[in-house]
Amino acid sequence: MGEHPELQFESKPALRQPHLVVAWAGWNDAGESASTAARYLAATMSGEPFASIDPEEFYDFTEARPLARYRRGEREIVWPSTDFYAVRLPSRDHDLILAVGIEPNFRWKRYMDAFHALIRTMDVHLVVTLGAVAAGVPHTQPVGVSGSANRPDLADRFQMRPSRYEGPTGIVGVFHDSCRRRSVGGVSLWAAVPHYLPGIANPIGARALLERLAEISGLSIDYERLRREEHRFDERVGAAMEESDELRGYVRQLEESVQEAPAAAPPAELPSAEGLIEDLEEYLRRTRGDDP
Repeated sequence: MGEHPELQFESKPALRQPHLVVAWAGWNDAGESASTAARYLAATMSGEPFASIDPEEFYDFTEARPLARYRRGEREIVWPSTDFYAVRLPSRDHDLILAVGIEPNFRWKRYMDAFHALIRTMDVHLVVTLGAVAAGVPHTQPVGVSGSANRPDLADRFQMRPSRYEGPTGIVGVFHDSCRRRSVGGVSLWAAVPHYLPGIANPIGARALLERLAEISGLSIDYERLRREEHRFDERVGAAMEESDELRGYVRQLEESVQEAPAAAPPAELPSAEGLIEDLEEYLRRTRGDDP
């Protein structure tokens, strides 16, 4: 089979047994943790852009809108494509491909075909997806990362289990099903981030995903810039907590419920968080301008 018509190569770097790490913004990306992690890797590990999936067939541009940017004296439009970056790892026996995109609106099967055309062309040896789910966990405790593998040998190697989830799924679930059907080994990593911070970028969740990914792919990652983002995140959330007795009480009850039943959803007796979430998110948006 040849390359896919929507898969566009700028170059075809010579990579050694590459691992493909994928993150999609959208339904699979609570707190933007997965997409933040992938973009951080591309930026800090000198990722070389070499391919993309043309967005025309896959996105509703009234939802995933193109962005206008002003660079080098000219205004340009950036479309919501899926972009691939090559990272060479001289100290390892394999290299890395990073894929960052947005969950598509249309033609998921055709979109998967484009992904697998890249997997075949670049001879990908392992696929790892990054995702994040909004869970009943407080921001005051470490972010938990769970993982599953689509083959018994990978499950044994990384001490994981096959996913037993049943219900609505996003592009990550569809992608791993397509990998299984094509005998492509895949691992799925999920960070559990606080459900009361759904629309705020969570760098702590991003670092938790990167730390687990580093164990799987043998990466050496410099977290310095991410830690600075975590510090600012903690300061803003802490300041918001100081402004609201109700929010502090809500987080305290979450802490108690997690101690009693880790990874459980918030119990029914907790007060409704909708108003508290709106207040917290509004506060964080007002203070986001402090970022450099």
